[in-house]
Amino acid sequence: MLEIDGFEGQVLENEPLSNHCTWKIGGTAKYIVFPNDEKELELILDFAIKNNILWYVIGNGSNILFPDEGIDGIVIKMNRGFKNKCCISYKNREDVVVYLSAGLLVSEALSFLIKMELEGLEFISGIPGCIGGLLKMNAGAFGKEIGNFVEWVNIYNPCAGTITLKKEDLKFSYRKLELSEDFVILGGAFLLKKGDKEKIKSKIEEYQKIRKERQPLGLASCGSVFKNPKEGPAGKIIEELGLKGFQVGGARISDIHANFIVNTGNATAKDVLTLIELIKQKVWLKRGINLEEEVVKIGIKKSIKARVI
Repeated sequence: MLEIDGFEGQVLENEPLSNHCTWKIGGTAKYIVFPNDEKELELILDFAIKNNILWYVIGNGSNILFPDEGIDGIVIKMNRGFKNKCCISYKNREDVVVYLSAGLLVSEALSFLIKMELEGLEFISGIPGCIGGLLKMNAGAFGKEIGNFVEWVNIYNPCAGTITLKKEDLKFSYRKLELSEDFVILGGAFLLKKGDKEKIKSKIEEYQKIRKERQPLGLASCGSVFKNPKEGPAGKIIEELGLKGFQVGGARISDIHANFIVNTGNATAKDVLTLIELIKQKVWLKRGINLEEEVVKIGIKKSIKARVI
């Protein structure tokens, strides 16, 4: 059992990673730990670094693919601690700065924003992730990106401790926040506007309805697998090549949205990686477009070679 002086959060040993990601895929992790706060995060990272143990930080496990062979290290899961949320300041009558911690689920964050009557982030509704993950991926939907609302981000670095990076120091790009791999996002401050509670709720419900109609929400997936290239939506490109419904093992290109790969029940990481490679090859050969993956591979080092269909 993992024993770290002063750590009181939960520790799971030899735990299936499939229980901790929305794709429901992955082998066994040696340890999965749930820090309650920044101090416990510091304890875990200090222990891992001093003992030369690999460590990975995740939120709710969406947009992630774990390896079939598992992870011989520590997976730090932020979605039980790091739940702070508060209004920090009012810039004027309309503009409000609100702080949301990294472990807050999107649903939890939006419930708070509805209560405080703050509008701006309704577009993240339906994303099954945490605020930390949305910041790291510069999550976007319906023509908006979360980075456009950020005032500053708090991060933890094992060497320097807690650091605040202001808006002018942050480099957001399409589905990415440029950060060193050893930086852990603790939370972010967002500039939002005062709004009408019922209108905010209505807009959130509208976005949720659109997602239900356009995405295979009833099956395990990671959300969008590929970033949209400049040529257009990745899902549309994949669909135009007749790939909807194509399947490798238990991994299938969704019949509803071609940029979703769903787990039909027994998919492996190898199935998914093979299907991803086949899609990329087909799109390159037929359209000359190099699709870039949006999904984050954690602990996966082996490349997959697949013959194009």
